[in-house]
Amino acid sequence: MTVVTIYNHTRARFLSGANAVGDSYKINLYSALPENATATTKAAAESGATQIATANGYTQNSKIISAMAVTVDAANGKLDGDDVIWTASGGSIAAAFAMIYNDTDTDDPPVFRYDFEGTVTALDGDPFQIIWATSGIAYSA
Repeated sequence: MTVVTIYNHTRARFLSGANAVGDSYKINLYSALPENATATTKAAAESGATQIATANGYTQNSKIISAMAVTVDAANGKLDGDDVIWTASGGSIAAAFAMIYNDTDTDDPPVFRYDFEGTVTALDGDPFQIIWATSGIAYSA
């Protein structure tokens, strides 16, 4: 099971259109990512965090979530896109957290924090996968 935290400003960004379909959303993996729902920038969200190192098939700050779709109605926002896969190569990829952020905006506002509830490891040659639920990456009501 994965625990999803929505950053406090995310709902307003969906409703105002600041998080838009044409924006570039990226995802990073972390061994430590303190929960800071009030963070409005990637830098603030990463305060005290440890992003896993660029190695073994993972490259920091580079994984774009493709086929993004943002839908909004009067009270709800949904973010969806293609599943994310890194293939471990030359060693393992291990992470306990992930964060999606809007790379289009200058401050890279965080959108969602994912807690895998323990470290997930992909061994050399295996995929490290984040498979989104059928209801999307996240749904905000």
